Order: sequence, then C-alpha cells, then structure tokens
Amino acid sequence: MNTIIRDTDLGQIKGLELDDNTVQFRGIRYATARRFAYPEPVTSFDGIYDATRFGYACPQFRTYDPEDQKDPAPFYYKEFREGAEFTYDEDCLFLNIYAPKDAKKVPVIIYIHGGAFLGGCGNENHMDGTAYARKGIIFVSINYRLGVLGFLCDRKLTKESGHSGNYGLYDQLEAIKWVHDHIENFGGDKSNITLFGQSAGAMSIQQHCFSPLTKPYIQKVYMASGAGIGKEFAGVSPVEDSYDYFERLTSLLGDDPEDWRQIPVKELIEKFQSVIDRDLMSHCCPHIDGLIIPKDPAQSLEDKDYADVPYLLSTNSEDMAPQFLHQMSKDFCNTVNRNGGRAYYFYFSRKLPGDDKGAFHSAELWYTIGSIRKCWRPMTQEDFDLSDKLVDMICEFANTGAISYSSFDTPMASFEIHP
Repeated sequence: MNTIIRDTDLGQIKGLELDDNTVQFRGIRYATARRFAYPEPVTSFDGIYDATRFGYACPQFRTYDPEDQKDPAPFYYKEFREGAEFTYDEDCLFLNIYAPKDAKKVPVIIYIHGGAFLGGCGNENHMDGTAYARKGIIFVSINYRLGVLGFLCDRKLTKESGHSGNYGLYDQLEAIKWVHDHIENFGGDKSNITLFGQSAGAMSIQQHCFSPLTKPYIQKVYMASGAGIGKEFAGVSPVEDSYDYFERLTSLLGDDPEDWRQIPVKELIEKFQSVIDRDLMSHCCPHIDGLIIPKDPAQSLEDKDYADVPYLLSTNSEDMAPQFLHQMSKDFCNTVNRNGGRAYYFYFSRKLPGDDKGAFHSAELWYTIGSIRKCWRPMTQEDFDLSDKLVDMICEFANTGAISYSSFDTPMASFEIHP
C-alpha cells in the first residue's frame, strides 16, 4: 500500500493506492455544521488534505457505553464492528471513496448506512467498497448526523432557521451534491449516480426519491430492507408532531438553542437517553418539513411525484418486521412498473453459517457490498459465489439500470421482476 496525491478542484488530496489497482480516499470532509443547524458544503482545502484515515463518526449511544465491554456483546457489534476502531465527534461529515486506480467516467454508487437513525457510520467492517472498485465502479460511503443531533425538531429552532429537524437527511443531501460536483476528480461519472442504502439508509433514500432537492442528482436507486410506504412501519409525520416529544429534552438543556449548543455532547446524549421511550422511532427520524420532504410520502407516491429512475429493492427472509417490509417493497415496485417505470425486487434467504439467526436484518450486506471475506462467519464457496453474483447484479444495475434475469438463478436470493 502506497500513498498518492490527487489534484482536484478542491485542492490536493492524499490517499492510498492498493496492490489490486484500486485507490482509497478516506475521511474526506464534505461539509461542516454547527449543532442543530444545516450543513454548509466544503469547497476547498488548504495544503494537502490527508485522506488516509477514516473520519469521525457521529456521537451515539455506543460512544459512551462501549459495546466491547458488554457481556454478552450486542449482536451487531459482533457481526459488523468487532475489532474495528472508531473515533467520535460532532464534526462528523466525512465520506470515503473506493475507486479503480485509473477510473475514467465510471458509474458511482453512494452508500447510506443504516442503524435506526441512531447509530452506525460509513466505515464499519462490512462497508468496504473494494469489490466495486475492482469491477470498475466507484463506491462512496458517508457519515451523517444521528439521533438527537440529526433529527431533533423544535419550535425555537424552526423560528431560528425557518424549519427544523432532518439534519441528518440534509447531511446526506450535501454528500450527494458533493459527489455530483467533485467525483469527476476521482474518475467518476456525475451523470450516473446510484444511491444504495439499507434499513434507515433505505428509508432515507425513499425520502430522497420524493424530494425535489435530491432528484436532480440521482440516476438509479437500490433500497434494501426499508423501502416503500407503510403506516405500520417507517411512517413519516410532520415535524410539528414531534415538537412536544423533544421539548422533554430541550427543557433540560436551557432557555434557547444557543444554550443547547453549549451542553457537552456526552451530557446531551445522556439527557436524551434519559427521556426517550418506546415512541422514539416515531420521532427520531425523517419528518415532513415542506422542503426536503415536501408532503406526505403516500401522497407523493399517489401523485407519481418520485424520481423517474430504475429501482432495485430487496428484503430478507428473517428481516425486521418482515410482514410489513416484504409487502411495502413489492407494492412500491408494482406501483413504479404500473406507471411505466422499471423496478426489480429480490428476496435474500441464505441462512448465514455460524449461528441460527438465518437471513437476519442486514445479513445480505456482506454479500451485496462484496466484503464477505472480512466476515467472521465460516463462509463456504457457495457463499462466495452468491456474493459475486449479487455484486455483479448490482454492477449491471449501476451500469445500465437493468438486470438480466437469466443470469440470476440461485435459490438463496430469489429474483423477481414485478409487472
């Protein structure tokens, strides 16, 4: 592994050149933001920007309650984070680029991670985009604000800025715009961007597909285990509906937003944790704000007011809330296709070796991101072959917007075209 210097329109950026003819630029700052304010894009760097280390992750519950000290360790810690090192800071708006060494106008995938809008970051063990770089596609993973830092809604903040909440969603938008504006420096084609997200990442992308602010920047979409419109799962409500919920927190922080910004982040998150209840997921999430989410997503779908791009969706056999997720995804595909668009769906049913959890929520990520050789599980050749097939399928989709059904014949991930 060697370091390289890339000349860009933002300035010089130092990255890593690997032995497999791929390059990585880690921890590129795409925006800055003060607490409870919207992001501002980064347009230049002073000196040589060091992109050889991953950037800060957003502070979250696990920051102050280390998972490696729990017995037993949380399931997803063992699955995706064990052995990895993370640093946390509110200054967390960074992205990572995995690219072919000599890329020239190649397709681009932007990956938005899941984590219930409360946790995660763009450099967990499975989020290694090297498999795509080896196949001639640029893979970008991003960090964005989470939890109270990413989704607090408040009357006083609305009065201050004209709207509040959705800070994490605006971070994602700023990253998408940054990639569109600057990815040609790394050999990418800004007119061929695929959004790829799972769980909360897919839920985020579903909103971007309805957003007039995002639609100009995307050409294809893959949403895993979180797409579609449903009242029972992943509902989206107006910001006003969450004002009172978050006031239980802000009343503990001081009189006005400037007071709230002075509270140490650890104390902020601890106070947030002390007031949350089972309704958390209905509030700490994207909201209709009249701007990035202009109206009820169900109405947007009925009005055919979604991005006119090819769609790929998937769910898992032992997914989270499978009775809702499967049907939501199929219904969205059916709607797109009935309206003259193109939408595909596949059902991942490989029961992963190593335990009895089956094809659990997020299980497909080792396969679809192509990082399976980093997994702790006793994978077989059958697993490696399945991963290669899924990565090839997603590459075909990113290149052409279509999928060859005849090339996909494994029973462990059944594939459907919904008419």
